[in-house]
Amino acid sequence: MEIKNLICLSGSITKKESLIWLKSNILENTNVAEANLPYAGYYGWTPEKPKPNSLFLLTEKYHTLEEALRLAQNIDICTKNLVNAASAVLQFKNQTFSAIRIRNFPGYNHLKILQQCFQKLGVSFLKKAIFETEALVTVNKCFLLKQINKGIFIDKSNKNEGYIEIPVYLTQNDFEQLIINVKNNGECKFFDAAKGGFIQDTRVIEVIRIYAKYINADLLRCIQQEAMKQLR
Repeated sequence: MEIKNLICLSGSITKKESLIWLKSNILENTNVAEANLPYAGYYGWTPEKPKPNSLFLLTEKYHTLEEALRLAQNIDICTKNLVNAASAVLQFKNQTFSAIRIRNFPGYNHLKILQQCFQKLGVSFLKKAIFETEALVTVNKCFLLKQINKGIFIDKSNKNEGYIEIPVYLTQNDFEQLIINVKNNGECKFFDAAKGGFIQDTRVIEVIRIYAKYINADLLRCIQQEAMKQLR
């Protein structure tokens, strides 16, 4: 595959996440959450994992995507392990918090070291204790994609993820209902979905992120066709 076939852009993914709050291997009086059911719409449970799922290090202030990337670039444990950093907002029932999202982290036992590195770079972690275990999480991140058909993309950084373009912005409630309708009425039923957007040429392209263990063009096309039918 030639490099010119790849598309690199930024955007966001929004999804309801089930969270657990880590109690060990973190700095005192800080909050670190892990998405413990990252693809619940597909598995319904947590698949075996050699390393932590997405981690959210809650911060006192909001850090932009640019800031999160720059911070991670200056931490050896991140650069050596190809850790993926992003900016995140966690919206709970009655409160909203900012976080740095970490993906592909090598292990829980290095988490305190990571926090200390962020602190040395000026990051202040949120001290307020949080107990809620479900949040609407928006992650602002970079994407590396290959377009395989009109409005259909494969994620080159995450082999089980792809994206389909849709013509309209959907609220979270409307999005969740759309996915229910697609699964109930279409032929493609086994996938997890999240809503998102790509920023390209000063425009926002509305997309649905699809996760499946054996993702391919046929599955993405099947979901896209049913989604478009439901949106008419």
